[in-house]
Amino acid sequence: MRGDPPHVAIGEAGRKARAKGLMVFILEPGGDLPFHFVICDRDCISLVRVRRLKYPGYGVAAIEQSCKNDIAALRAIPMTPEIFRELWVRGPDRHWHRYLILPESIEALENEHNDDLEKTGVTPIPS
Repeated sequence: MRGDPPHVAIGEAGRKARAKGLMVFILEPGGDLPFHFVICDRDCISLVRVRRLKYPGYGVAAIEQSCKNDIAALRAIPMTPEIFRELWVRGPDRHWHRYLILPESIEALENEHNDDLEKTGVTPIPS
């Protein structure tokens, strides 16, 4: 991975998750784990990595390319079927985009601009 973790964006993402009613466990800064926090939503647990992008491009193909190291780090975590891996991306417009990282694919979970997702044919999952 390049540079230091995006500490401000991690804190912002944690606050956003709490505002949605999720239980959030933010890890100590500077840790060696490939995720930045854990969220719990009823029976679902997700390990979340946060990434800030300097340029817009939030389609799955663009995220696979621009965040390939982050995705590889998340996929390297041995996982049980009950625990999910997510990548939360904040763009230069300060909007958040969530992606579910599966072993062989990526799915867009939600986007603060649902209109943009509808244009790409992706149906957001309600949060």
